[in-house]
Amino acid sequence: MSEVKNANILLITGADGALGSYFYDGLKFSIDTLDVTNLTQVREVLNREHPQTIIHLAAITDMALCEKDPNLAYRVNSIGTYHIALVARNIGAKVVYVSSNAVFDGKKKGPYSVKDTPYPVNIYGHSKYLGELAVLGMNARNLVVRSSWIFGGGVERDKKLVGKVIAKLFVGESVQGVEDVEGTPTYGKDLVGKLKQLVKDNISGVVHAVNGGKASRFDMIEVMKGVLHATSEIKKVPLSSFPNIGNTLKNETLDAGVHTLRSWQEALKEYVETEWKHTIKN
Repeated sequence: MSEVKNANILLITGADGALGSYFYDGLKFSIDTLDVTNLTQVREVLNREHPQTIIHLAAITDMALCEKDPNLAYRVNSIGTYHIALVARNIGAKVVYVSSNAVFDGKKKGPYSVKDTPYPVNIYGHSKYLGELAVLGMNARNLVVRSSWIFGGGVERDKKLVGKVIAKLFVGESVQGVEDVEGTPTYGKDLVGKLKQLVKDNISGVVHAVNGGKASRFDMIEVMKGVLHATSEIKKVPLSSFPNIGNTLKNETLDAGVHTLRSWQEALKEYVETEWKHTIKN
């Protein structure tokens, strides 16, 4: 009966995170209800729910934490992903795995395309790449979607750079923005829309999905300051000013080709306007 009931339902792992918050349907599992590092639990949940497609978001994305605790990074990002891919194959489910620009070394001049060979140079990137290999090797129907500089989640879930910067801008604090690293900022809401479309179109293999254009962190902060009409001073600084973030990549841009979403400026403005501007009390 469960096969029939859930034949067209998505199952989302790591659904309590910023990206997962933009899924408004499907079977949503958090770390509390599905620990991907526990193969027995993965088998129990997937065999019980028997979904057609699994959107695998559960991951350790804090680069500094990954460098500090490689065992945790590999246990969740690599082995946990292997568990999902293994059991998904056994029940005939497709896996859509959200990966990262960090599978590349950051040395290329220009955006990385799907034709470029991954060469991770930090623990986070390596653990995510091993996850990619598990997903792609387990089933030819599976899909890896690489993205870059994902932001979103709103006041409750945005604990990364964008959320931290917005909080400072609201109270007029000065902000530092790295100017010598470029990425392709991507709104989680837009990415989730693309993931659903890729599932609908039954795409497999590897694709890149990012908002259009490239930016430095300084560029992003300037846009946020403009939307909020903030008076904060923005200071340009090099990446070397933040030695403890666990990242040394200078180029984090991706070429998404036909899967490029609207411009990052438009997406970031909407995010600040709709999920932040009217929710923080001064």
